[in-house]
Amino acid sequence: MNVKNETRVNVFEHVDKEKYLIFGYTPTCGTCKVSERMLDIANEILKLPITKIDLNFHPDFSQQHEIQSVPILMLMSKGEEQKRIYAFQSVPYLLENLK
Repeated sequence: MNVKNETRVNVFEHVDKEKYLIFGYTPTCGTCKVSERMLDIANEILKLPITKIDLNFHPDFSQQHEIQSVPILMLMSKGEEQKRIYAFQSVPYLLENLK
């Protein structure tokens, strides 16, 4: 059985990059799983650096960024939030909003 033991990750690992993504989710969220799959497909094309964080382990991050719900996708540039997406809708929608 392959159990992923996930705890805190480095949210700032791509902070020096011009464009990167932070995907916030919780493991019990079904919509998050669907959204993550759409994001993975879109990012096969975009090839952006991405950090996926289980927000259960990052209450400080959630509070600091006033995250209202999951899933959340944040388009970042050098540590600054450029855009946030809560409703992923479709792969073409993600591609359009992230390029």
